[in-house]
Amino acid sequence: MNARERFLEVASFGAPDKVPLAVGDVRPATRRAWVKQGLPPDASVPEYLGIRECSLKSVNIVSLPSEGFKWEPNPSSFNLGPIPPFEYKVIREDERYRIWVDSLGVTQLGFQDDWKEGWSGFATRVFIDFPVKNRKDFLEIKRRYNPKDPKRYPKNWERMVKEYKQRDYPLCAVLHGPFWWTRDMVGLKGLVLGIYRNPELIREIMDFCAEFQLEALHRALDDVDLDYVILNEDMAYKKGPMIGPEAVRKFMGPAYKEIVGFLRDHGVKAIFVDSDGNVEPLIPVWLDLGLDGITPCEVAAGMDVVKLGEKYPRLLMMGGIDKRELSKNKEAIRRELIYKVPPLVERGGYFPGVDHAVPPDISLENFRYFVSLLKKMCGWGS
Repeated sequence: MNARERFLEVASFGAPDKVPLAVGDVRPATRRAWVKQGLPPDASVPEYLGIRECSLKSVNIVSLPSEGFKWEPNPSSFNLGPIPPFEYKVIREDERYRIWVDSLGVTQLGFQDDWKEGWSGFATRVFIDFPVKNRKDFLEIKRRYNPKDPKRYPKNWERMVKEYKQRDYPLCAVLHGPFWWTRDMVGLKGLVLGIYRNPELIREIMDFCAEFQLEALHRALDDVDLDYVILNEDMAYKKGPMIGPEAVRKFMGPAYKEIVGFLRDHGVKAIFVDSDGNVEPLIPVWLDLGLDGITPCEVAAGMDVVKLGEKYPRLLMMGGIDKRELSKNKEAIRRELIYKVPPLVERGGYFPGVDHAVPPDISLENFRYFVSLLKKMCGWGS
């Protein structure tokens, strides 16, 4: 089997010859720590650890802005950001803090230490202001999201289509889900209070999330077969979701249904929701609305992939291996993997990986042991 066939086989609860690993590169702070422990400065982590061939190896056709950054879209991907982006500018800074506006128009305060060597990958921020406070602001910002703007399309798209049609790897699109999309515009406080104080505006923004992204991607999905989609949401705390199941169904349900219907019509096999925290109360709603899976299944928030797999037999899962255990010792790592990986590989529908970004307190040696043992359990040999 090739990488694409393995992905589709796992996603359909079939019988792959080997299970692809949801393990990729690491964030800058972790890379810097590992360089001090022997990682060559210019090395690719997957290649250095011998997991390049074992990983999902998927390609994302979408380029999206993230809070905190200056927007520089990938010219070889579909640009789903604001055109033009907001002006990125630093408002004030000193030795300890800085306040800036990112390309999404979000004003925030952060520690200089998190950014002085470039983004560390684990930045703590305080969000001060957001671009949408009322419907007038929303109508104004909508002008930046014209789905037909020719700048959204890669100039070399026709050549890329030919390559994609001959691929042996899975193709994906990472989109902003309605919660994430709305939070970027109004902020978390504006979103959760807006559900009660201005429900029409919140619903309108969430509906526009689906309308804009799907219209912008219509050409892409008409041209190529997409294998899976990840909807970024990040809508839960350690103890549970930021909004309840009924609010999700009422406010986000129409957008989810539109997204799912469009993707199924274009042959997409798997749709994941990406959210930290404890999202279990939302799983029945997502499954009922046609979504397939969750990632990264954060263990510290109580997301036990073994128990979830038993409770929801057709739920796809990605991640779920406790990063805290990887920072301890080899016995702790072995115990964590033995508990989770063999039964879930047998169950199917599971792509094993760390339950979010790999922090720098995990040593390079521990991570090397982790991926070596994981490869064995997933059929990749020693």
